[in-house]
Amino acid sequence: MENKNEILICACHSTEHQIVLIYEEETNKETGEVDPMCYAHVHLNKRSFFYRLKYAIKYIFGYKCNYGAFDEFIFNPKDADKIQELVDYLKSEVKQE
Repeated sequence: MENKNEILICACHSTEHQIVLIYEEETNKETGEVDPMCYAHVHLNKRSFFYRLKYAIKYIFGYKCNYGAFDEFIFNPKDADKIQELVDYLKSEVKQE
């Protein structure tokens, strides 16, 4: 499989909530076999230095947000085929063993 990219956008349609899947194949140095790999890059919101510094200081002193320190990604049912393709691609290694 040649290198391939997929972009999954959250069901809320915000482009700040996206996952980029990058498919690659890597050669195992020990066995020489080709292993399927997929890297998932999750887009993070950009914040200013001072916002992050303020948040870090609050964290150091034990501040806890009820919602956590992360955003969310809601998988869109229309992306089910892309997710299944990822699973099948990664499972191809298991079938070879």
